Amino acid sequence: MLKNKIFVQIASYRDPELIPTIKECIAKAKHPENLTFGICWQRDETENLDQFKDLPNFQIMDVPWKESKGLCWARCQIQKMWKGEEYTMQLDSHHRFLQDWDEELINMMKLTGSPKPIITAYAGMYSPKENKLLNTDPYKMVADKFTSHGTILFYPHSIEGWEKLDKPIPARFVSGHFYFTLGIHCDEYKYDPNLYFAGDEISLSIRSYTLGYDLFHPHKTVIWHEYTREGRTKHWTDFDTKNKEEGIVDETWWEMDTKSKLRLRHMLREEDNGIDLGIYDIGTVRSHKDYEDYAGINFANRVLHPDTKKGVEPPINDNSNWWELKEIDRDLNLKIDKDLIDGFDKYKFIYVGVEDESGNVLFRKDVTRDDDFVLSKGNFAINAKFKSLKEPYKYIIWPNNGEWLERKDVML
Repeated sequence: MLKNKIFVQIASYRDPELIPTIKECIAKAKHPENLTFGICWQRDETENLDQFKDLPNFQIMDVPWKESKGLCWARCQIQKMWKGEEYTMQLDSHHRFLQDWDEELINMMKLTGSPKPIITAYAGMYSPKENKLLNTDPYKMVADKFTSHGTILFYPHSIEGWEKLDKPIPARFVSGHFYFTLGIHCDEYKYDPNLYFAGDEISLSIRSYTLGYDLFHPHKTVIWHEYTREGRTKHWTDFDTKNKEEGIVDETWWEMDTKSKLRLRHMLREEDNGIDLGIYDIGTVRSHKDYEDYAGINFANRVLHPDTKKGVEPPINDNSNWWELKEIDRDLNLKIDKDLIDGFDKYKFIYVGVEDESGNVLFRKDVTRDDDFVLSKGNFAINAKFKSLKEPYKYIIWPNNGEWLERKDVML
């Protein structure tokens, strides 16, 4: 083991933020001498990493963008560069860092009390244009819903009361763009190079958990991420029909993605399609059912426990048959008073929300003048289509002009 060393994994695809990310990662570390870098550099002809290529602590895989096979393929290549560093951190190529981030994250691992912790989150937000950090509150990953292809959509939620926390909190999910853990994870968790993009994070979550890792969200923001994808080319933009027909790329992104999701659904036990996953299947320290019970997920029925969707701290400790409950399709027209529509220039948006009897939000939309309204008998309304276990109880109309104005609750 290379004691105290941190192996920084960065998969970059035609990203102008790669060099600023590397430089800030080094500059903000308390012990930059302990950092080693593994980079899968999927580049175009305008990019240059000469300033790092000959440094002893850098391993750079130089890949012309046309030869890339997707995100998980790139991360698989990086794992092979691990040389026994005690710790590892996986990033995207567009990040900013807290001063002494390395010391902070190592201390957080110790605070968990776990022998195999993963510190992970949807990182904070920053703006490259302004070179500005946009928030300080730390985020947790919250599941929103299953997609039709069997993946799960996640969103960042602020951790309530984080100012009073003194250690990381339990997590259900692992973020692909930021996690920090033991370096041996590079060897124990083998990235499936046949996964394309969607499904990376739920794979990281269930496979790491079943390999015996405990998942935690940091109690303060240490890393910031650029979420908008502005100013950089996306893999799925390049790998399109036109470039395939011209012989520039071998496959379109959706051809790779379709095969990828078959593997993912098999690994999640959503369907048995006979694929042999080999070393890319779940671990054996904990079972598939152990993760479902911990996280509040039933993959076969594609059901999320209500606490999972609210981001309540795991485990759920629910021994009922909650997974047998089916979400019902809802289709509601929610009336908005004509005087609010006529005075829309006074508002930034109008919040339209549907709640159940316990006050849980089942549907939300921040309505602007550009939205499509339903016209019925001279009334304006917003069409709300969503799924929910609980019956809708009321809806809320709440204008905002920078501050919240008078709220109206309407019983359903």
